[in-house]
Amino acid sequence: MNKVFCRIVFLFCGLVSLISCGVSEVRDMLNDVESYIMERPDSALAVLDSMDRAILTTDRLKAHHSLLLAMALDKNYIDVSDDSLTRVALDYYSRKGPAKYKARSQYYLALSYYYSGNLNKAILETTKAETLADESDSLYLGFAKVLQADIYAKTHNDVEELKALKDAVDIYKAINSDYYLVIAELRLAQALLNQNSYLEGESILQRLIYADQINENIRLSSIVTYAFLKVTQNNPDYTMASELYNEICSQYDGRFMKTQDYWAYAYALGQIGRYEESESIISQLSQIDSSATAFYWLYRIEKGYGNYCEALTKLENSVTQNNIEVTDALKQSLARTQREYYESQYREASLQVRVKNQMIILTVSLAAVLLLLILYFVHRRITSQQAEKEKLMVYVDEIKRQLVQAKEENYPLLKKRFIDLYKSRFDTIGMLCDQYLQNKDRSDVEKVMYQKMLLMIEEIRNDKVRKVKFESLLNSELDGIIQNFRTEMPKSKEWEVTMFSYLVAGFDATTISRLMDMPLNNVYAYKRRLKLKIEEKNPEHSSQFLEMITH
Repeated sequence: MNKVFCRIVFLFCGLVSLISCGVSEVRDMLNDVESYIMERPDSALAVLDSMDRAILTTDRLKAHHSLLLAMALDKNYIDVSDDSLTRVALDYYSRKGPAKYKARSQYYLALSYYYSGNLNKAILETTKAETLADESDSLYLGFAKVLQADIYAKTHNDVEELKALKDAVDIYKAINSDYYLVIAELRLAQALLNQNSYLEGESILQRLIYADQINENIRLSSIVTYAFLKVTQNNPDYTMASELYNEICSQYDGRFMKTQDYWAYAYALGQIGRYEESESIISQLSQIDSSATAFYWLYRIEKGYGNYCEALTKLENSVTQNNIEVTDALKQSLARTQREYYESQYREASLQVRVKNQMIILTVSLAAVLLLLILYFVHRRITSQQAEKEKLMVYVDEIKRQLVQAKEENYPLLKKRFIDLYKSRFDTIGMLCDQYLQNKDRSDVEKVMYQKMLLMIEEIRNDKVRKVKFESLLNSELDGIIQNFRTEMPKSKEWEVTMFSYLVAGFDATTISRLMDMPLNNVYAYKRRLKLKIEEKNPEHSSQFLEMITH
């Protein structure tokens, strides 16, 4: 038994060790990915995508993997609008920490709302991320500020957009994060240009374009922004703008150029007399863009050619299309706001119903428990009183029987004859004493004697031959009383017949409890019930039966 137990313990410890090793290896793998995810996000994404989800056996591993995957997707410019990924991380880190992981999870949740177009939720979650990151992660505090700026830009809140971007620039300067600093500065320059702050925006762009050891993507994006500035500023330089756009298109395949940049490029080419190139770009753009921005640039192009009637038509189309876009945006915003309002009302109502139901269940449960306790104590009290009553009634019957027995002489005789039937059994006590003397030096002598005594008592109880003789003795002495009892009370059980015969013989309750191996209180109770049963059935010899047991 000990060997089996030891083997089970050994196997269990081995299993725990294997599981622990597996968890440790996965944890180390995720920590390793986290160490290079910022510098090599493509490699990080490949590793995270290839991982078997089955090895993520704990909530902590699942949360870490979800957070890193959200980071890798973002760093690889893959927009994720589904919040289920970041919810896994946020649900865990909100409970377990650490604080910096909670802040990052909150940020990527806000980012998912931003990509899905739910700007109301996005700004709310970004504000939460900002609060958390302010205490634990300055890098992600800067990220939160830039995301806030993007949200404000979409909602045309220019003042808050500039404020958020300037805060981001200050944060990245404070932590010496040059890479994210130039990104924030480029974003700030674009915001300044959109608000016609050309001098300040141009100063930042020139510094970024000609800076040493700057990221190529930042430089190219800065060139595109600078070219757009040269077209739209108060004193435009169409030649420089055309050259810059041409460099991006010919050498970098139009990287970072948006639709508005191609319209600006076409317009600049027309302004310097390169009409064929301009018309070629316009022809291609007209097939894919019919927005208000497209009509605005067509208006400027026609006006530049001197086609004022056509320019007016384009301007009117631009205004109309802009009104449609604004109206659609407002409708979508209104519909989304209404939906979110009703969803919040539904959640609040559901919560109230759930709380009420829980209170009702709690109240009913407490009432049920209280009722059960009351019923238990009442039942216990009634049972106790009933047992006491039966015991007292048995005492009364016992006293009455003893008074009657004093006048009768046949009961002691019956007792003597019954004992004589078992005399041979009592003689064995001497033999037990002899065996005790013979075995007294054995260590288990008490156990041996105890077993022999139990066997003797059991034989007395179960000796059917002597019980038959005893019943015959009672029948012969008392006009067939036992036989009459069996005949007139046919549904009586054998132990009830035995107890009736012992009561007829005049044995007291203590002796009967020993002979029948039952508690003394049960003897009193069964005697009382036997009397009630005889009174209820009212057999032919009921008066004799009651007289013989009521003593």
